[in-house]
Amino acid sequence: MKNKVVRARSKGGLRADSLETIIDNIPSVHAAHQIQSVSIGFDGKLYINIGDGMGDPKVAQDEDDLRGKILRLNLDGTIPEDNPNLKSPIFAKGFRNPFGAFWRKSDKSLYITDNGPESDDRIAKIEAGKNYGWPKSMRQNSIFWWNFTQAPTALAFMQDDQFSSAYHDELFVALHGYAFREGRQVKGKKIVKIKMNNDDSGIKSYDEFITYIGQGPNSICGLAFGPGGLYFSDLHGGNIYKISQINPSSDSG
Repeated sequence: MKNKVVRARSKGGLRADSLETIIDNIPSVHAAHQIQSVSIGFDGKLYINIGDGMGDPKVAQDEDDLRGKILRLNLDGTIPEDNPNLKSPIFAKGFRNPFGAFWRKSDKSLYITDNGPESDDRIAKIEAGKNYGWPKSMRQNSIFWWNFTQAPTALAFMQDDQFSSAYHDELFVALHGYAFREGRQVKGKKIVKIKMNNDDSGIKSYDEFITYIGQGPNSICGLAFGPGGLYFSDLHGGNIYKISQINPSSDSG
């Protein structure tokens, strides 16, 4: 098995008229920790989150292996001339399972969630050439971590007036947790809201925003801001939900 990224082109938006392989032959296994989020940065480059493959975690530190890395490519798959290593697509290393990715407008930076082993899920701001520590550490160069693992998936900053200005630039994170267990759980099954310090030195507040209280097996997976609110998807129900502020003109919170 191999991981790869393809680029689809469509004239009408409902059918792929062409497929182009951007990068290929990344080792894989019959498990998790593969290619997760793919995003385009403010610089017009393609960023690819790749897990460590769930085999030998030491590959996350190997400069000759693309697993456990954030890659940066031109949209045609070539290596940008201003990458940390001009001959490598590797932009940053030392990740276990970098699941979510989101570009924050206020500092033009990429933020990711990274799932830890028995402890230390984290949020990290991605910077060129940095080492984020795995497998020795899940805290190195991290902004925030959950010692009690929650399996964070998608994340998004409120930055386009979907809610009132009281929420501007606050971070919303979906916590997956024990999706297959029935009912409300201590781990995951919720969206949390995080207010960060301006210098990314830590956080000012951490609050539960949405919590699953149903009886079945379920959890939140996808999450994104869109027209008029925050949208999220559940894992087992196949539903998409929208959260809108009742009085968005009020800045009282």
